[in-house]
Order: sequence, then C-alpha cells, then structure tokens
Amino acid sequence: RLVRVWLKCFGPRACPPADSPGMAARVALALATAAVASNAVAAGKGHGTCGHQCTVDGDCSGCAAGKCSCPSGTGRLASISCSCVSAPSNPPVDPPVDVGDSTWPLHWTADVDVWCYSDFSSSAKTARGKFYYDATQGKTRTDWSPYINGHDTKQVWIGDESGQSTYYVATGPLCLKFPITDPGPHTPVSIERPDWMEKCKDAGLASHVGREQVNVDGEDIWVDHWSCSLDYEAVNQSIIFQNWHSLGLGSVPKGLPLRVTGGNSEPNAQRGSPRLNSAWYTNFTTSALSPEDFEKPGFDGRLCIPVSASETEAFFGHKVGREHAFSPAFHRRAHYIPFARPSPHDLVRARQPKPSLALQGSSFAETMRKLNRILIRTKGLSSARCEDLPLTRLLEMQRLLFDARTPDLDEIYRESRDSREMLHSSLTLDMEQESLVELAANDSKLASKARDGACHEMVMWYIHHLSEAARKAIQQSLVLPLLPEVQHEAPPHWADATEHKIHRRYTEQVSCAICHVIPKASDHLITV
Repeated sequence: RLVRVWLKCFGPRACPPADSPGMAARVALALATAAVASNAVAAGKGHGTCGHQCTVDGDCSGCAAGKCSCPSGTGRLASISCSCVSAPSNPPVDPPVDVGDSTWPLHWTADVDVWCYSDFSSSAKTARGKFYYDATQGKTRTDWSPYINGHDTKQVWIGDESGQSTYYVATGPLCLKFPITDPGPHTPVSIERPDWMEKCKDAGLASHVGREQVNVDGEDIWVDHWSCSLDYEAVNQSIIFQNWHSLGLGSVPKGLPLRVTGGNSEPNAQRGSPRLNSAWYTNFTTSALSPEDFEKPGFDGRLCIPVSASETEAFFGHKVGREHAFSPAFHRRAHYIPFARPSPHDLVRARQPKPSLALQGSSFAETMRKLNRILIRTKGLSSARCEDLPLTRLLEMQRLLFDARTPDLDEIYRESRDSREMLHSSLTLDMEQESLVELAANDSKLASKARDGACHEMVMWYIHHLSEAARKAIQQSLVLPLLPEVQHEAPPHWADATEHKIHRRYTEQVSCAICHVIPKASDHLITV
C-alpha cells in the first residue's frame, strides 16, 4: 500500500520495492521536505504552545483556543501525532472542505519557523530560515539563519539533473553533495509533488481533521487541517504528516500551507529523523522562480565534497543518504572529511606496536608526567588537568575527538588487535556519556575513576586516532585533558557489579598509557 502511495505522490522514478526496509523513512523525508527537513525548529512568531506535544487540552493553554489534537487517536501513535492547535468554536462553513485546496502552488517561497522533538523526550530544538519550492523545475532550497550547528546553512535539492537527483548542503566552511536515490533499484528520487496530501487521500490514507486557526503575524487565519497516516508493517514503523492550508478568508490566499507537521514512530536523531516536527510558513511569494534561485553552493557545486564514494562510506561507517543532510551529528562528523587521510608519519606510528624509549617512564606517575609535558609543549594545543574540566565540557571535548577520528588508523589497530583499537560507536559513546553524568550525581568517587579513564582515552584518541591534519584542524576548538598521574586500583572482590564494571572499562581506557611504562618497573604503580 505504501508503494502505491509512493508512486502516486512522487511518480514511477521513486518507487522502492515493497520489502525495502528504508522505504517508510524515505516516504517521511520526501513527503514534506520543506516542513520536516530539519532537526531544528524555531519558537515564537505568535504560536505560543501551538505545535507543542500534548496529551490533554490543558497542555495547550498557551495556544489561543488551545486543544490537543490527535488525528491518529490517543493510542500508540499519540506521541507522533498529538499537538496543540487553535480550535475556536463556530468555525466557518464556507468554503466547502476540499482536499484539492491543500495543493501547493507550483512555485513559492516563504519564511519558515520550526519546532521539533528529536526523540521521545520533552526537549525541543529551534531554527529559522527561508524555503524555496518549484515543482516545474523540480528544485527546492532552504536557507537557515542559523542552522542548529550555529552556522548559516544552505540546502539545495536538484530533483532532475541530467537524469540524477542531487542534494547540496553548505554549512560554515563545509559543502557536501550526494545523490538522492531509492535504496532498492537506486533510481533517482524527485522532489515532493505539490498535491501530495490529495494523493494520500486518493490512496485512502488521509482524512480531514477539522477547521482551525493558525496565527500569521498577529492575524488568526482560518485553515483546514488534514492528516495522512502511513504504516509500514515490515519494519513496524508509522509516519504521520499533517497539513494546515489557508481557507482564503483573511489576508493569506486560499491553499497556502501555513503549518506542516510530521511524526515518525522510529525517530533517529543521528540520522535526522525527528519524532515530531512542526514548521510554520509566512511571507509567501508565489511568483515564478528562476534557475538562479537554486544556484548550487560551493561555486556551482564544484567545491562540494561528494559523499557517494566508497571511502566516504568508510569514513561515516554507513551509507550516506539524503536524511543525513539534516542531522547535526552527521555535520559534526562530515566537517573532518577533508582531514581524514593519514600522513605517512601517522601510518608508521600506527604500525609501531610499542612506543619509543623517549616516551616511556619507570612508573605510571613518572610516565604520565613525561607525556603531559609533551602535550603542554605542543604548539597550538590547549590543555587542562582532567579534574579541572567541568564534566559537560569534558564530554563535549570527547565527542569532538570522536567526530574527528580517522578510520584508516583504526583499521590498522583492529587488524593487529592493538590496544589502541576504537571501542566506541556513536551510540555506545552516547550511552557511556549518559552513564557518566548519572554516576557523577550519585557516586563521586566512582565517577572520578570513570572520568580519569575517559581522559586517558581522549589523549589516546588525539594522538593515535586523528590524522596529522585533523589534529591541527581540531586545535581551534579543543581543550585536551591531560593524563591523570594516579592509577586507580581494582575494587575488592566483594564490591558490587557496578564497581567492577567501571574498573574493567577503566582498565581498557588506560591500556595504551600503561604501554608507555617500562615493564620491569610496572610493580611500582601508585594506587588510590
């Protein structure tokens, strides 16, 4: 059934096979690019709590005539469909309800404000920009000022370029480009059709929710609220899109989309798929757009880094798709693509299993002091004692180092079963950081061991997992913790499971540092 919807909404070039596991996510991304394109969103412009998640009407007191609207009911889909709306009594009867009125103009621009819940928490993010849409040219563009990474960002989708569909993203100094294809036959995917809600209704998946109001620059505009619900049983995933179009009874012409909301039952913040995301549009223009309005960033795309090559897939650890254009985690990682290639010196050091005598010491404490002196003397590198870095700052620096890692170096360590091997994925790093924050709040002594282990590991990453170019590039943002000079002892055998787990992890994290201690003197370790 989803395949039929896909065909009707986007044409035969975009038809994935029925068993394609990524199909539902692609429908979510393509149905409302303009509305749900970002992990970020913007507050304000008179919306109050309209667009916020809700469970009861009382959650919507900050939205004029606020009601909690749940187009898919209050059951399992409530968290991806329920949001606050303005629903005054006695809505107008005319014009008659007609899903055809929800069709977008063939070309239009508007300012966009968004409010987004990336996951199942109550935390929301914000951004603001301008959106451009042209169905006749098959192109979209969004300018964010700023994007969630703090930089102004330009995103351009060229839906039909010499038989290809290409997405360009320029943020800060970085520009990326990659093809937009169906994950099955890998055929190009065009931009969304202007009548996507009508096609959803034709497939029996859309319904009229009601007549409501959306505030536009202080004016309450009457709108028709429609919802389209897609269930993909193969991956147990549901996606819901809602559209509020003007009835033409105020200053906004009939049919213009004043709000669009998308919900996804399988959100993934790392891949740019939020749980509940609402966008509002104002200051429309519907005049024809020129090809120059969709100029590719990076000198017509020539300076944009292509992300379809196999080495790029190796850098990210997964295939790169259009959804990654909207992921802040992806952009943090992508920033270091230009610095991914290790230097000859990096490769020689990676293949050297033991450090030179100049980098060794007779005891743990002496060795850490020697290595710290080298770090302190490193030109351009800012450092601080591990215990002096606030935990939030420490974890921020840890994520920065992780994002800058070079896969080619880790491949050498894995093949040789070297103790310098990377033991984290992005997901496990997130989990460990969350555990450290919780531990710090409940057990300061145990947290100090976990913190010291993290500092040892971070120095190891900086020296052994970053290319020479990446180490230079990261210095402007990095404060590297120095190596703790005291080694923590193992807990007694009767200690609880948590203590033993923390110590096992600590032992892994200091394994590289211990290699710098001359073996014959290793029995002189200082313990606490």
